Amino acid sequence: MCGCDAFQPESPSLPVVEAFVMSGQSMPEITLKRTGSIAERYQSDESTALRDAQLQLTMSDRVIPYSVKSPGKYVPVESVIAVPGADLELELQWNNQIILANDQIPGPISLDSVEISISDEPLESLVLESVFIDPTLLDSLGIQALGTGARKELVYIVEAKLYWAEQSQTNNPDDWWIRTQLRPNLDQSRRLFNYFFSPETLQLEDNFPINGKGKRYWSGAYAVSIETKTDPFPGHRLRISLVRSSQTYADFVSGSSNPREREPPTNIRGGRGIFAALAVDTLLINVYQ
Repeated sequence: MCGCDAFQPESPSLPVVEAFVMSGQSMPEITLKRTGSIAERYQSDESTALRDAQLQLTMSDRVIPYSVKSPGKYVPVESVIAVPGADLELELQWNNQIILANDQIPGPISLDSVEISISDEPLESLVLESVFIDPTLLDSLGIQALGTGARKELVYIVEAKLYWAEQSQTNNPDDWWIRTQLRPNLDQSRRLFNYFFSPETLQLEDNFPINGKGKRYWSGAYAVSIETKTDPFPGHRLRISLVRSSQTYADFVSGSSNPREREPPTNIRGGRGIFAALAVDTLLINVYQ
């Protein structure tokens, strides 16, 4: 996370908060840093740690005090579980300032099932200036129209379909966001730049379709390259993850991935960074044909 003050290099330092509360788990360690000048390279070490701060979390009506673990690192005085549906408020006192942030803890999320399908045979596709071209679009695009800078690639297409139960344990169930991710563990020789059709999504949970069993679902796909048509499918590990969050985290992720944003959106009033509550489920599977 960047701690640079992108607006006024000579302005006083501001706190930078990094805290992710996981639904159903113990309250987390919180990292506090301070912003630096845009004219200097930012050092993410003890020299930028925020010192002499006092902070506490409030979950609904319960106050959770924090203490210093090491420079810039703060931990709860006692173990407290993040209760789904509870409102959170972070209060930080530093340098005669009060910095605040709020969020709500989402209900837990769990992968109900995963369906994996692999193309029966390798497909011929193109990579044009490091951009992977979907093999299913080649006929409509026209190979000749793509110019001489394209190179051919043989790929297997892997599709993963994820199912999960929708949010039902907190207020405003239509306001929750889901981030889906596929992360195949492929060696460098088999990696393609932009080899995903849809490696992940971030959208309102209510916008995902529902199957006949009342489960939300999403499909993503990626390509695995090979050298010749007789090469077997390269088996590998696939990391699948689901993240449920409020608008706060969705805005932060969207802003962080937008190259036009000089600084990610923040919900820290009086500072920078992110204070968000998440529900996460991750699954590692072996993909083979």
